[in-house]
Amino acid sequence: MFLTHCMMGWIVLTALSFCLPVWSATKVTQPYRVVSTNGVAQIQCVIHPQSLKYPYPEEARVTVLKGLHGHQEICFSILNFTDQRETRMEQKEQVECTAETTHDTVEVTLSGLNATDTDMYRCEIQIFYPPPYLRLIGNGTLIHVLDSSSCPMQETQRQSQHQGEEEGDDDNTAPVSVPVVVLVIAIICVLIIIIYFQTVQCERGRREMLRPWPGTLHKVDGASGPCENIVCNM
Repeated sequence: MFLTHCMMGWIVLTALSFCLPVWSATKVTQPYRVVSTNGVAQIQCVIHPQSLKYPYPEEARVTVLKGLHGHQEICFSILNFTDQRETRMEQKEQVECTAETTHDTVEVTLSGLNATDTDMYRCEIQIFYPPPYLRLIGNGTLIHVLDSSSCPMQETQRQSQHQGEEEGDDDNTAPVSVPVVVLVIAIICVLIIIIYFQTVQCERGRREMLRPWPGTLHKVDGASGPCENIVCNM
């Protein structure tokens, strides 16, 4: 009789393990913080199956919860982990969600975020198959959505910083350019002086070539004397 009751107890516990939800050591790990600059953010929800009796789940319901305690549902979808493709999730808010699954990871992409959507987001994964049923909740990711109006200010700051760097470069190059200008002016002056002296020497040489040699005029005069007498006698 005692053995019969023990066997019945084990059968009931086994049946309950397949029918009732199980909260085990299995957990979902998410990145601590994600920054969104264009209204789009991605969250990777990784399942660590320490107590699973199978390599990875096959069919599960993935829900994105918003808030510190995860009371607000943003979107959800029934996903097949064996079909690794991007799936559009059913949305309950203005934020659009898509999910892509691998063997142990769900990558959720949230789009249409505003600065007011900055909050904590959690992945809730309910595994339906294979049994037993598991309900897993991630540790949460803080999505920091930057305001789009801050982008022009950042661009202006970058331009101002770039102009400041250019002015700094000009200030650094100014002391270097002054000696170069002085050196060029000195070289031009030296060239002008050299050209001037060469011109003066050429003028002197030309004058000396045109000047008559001493004694040449005397010989010409002596030779021309008889010629003049001859002309006169004639």
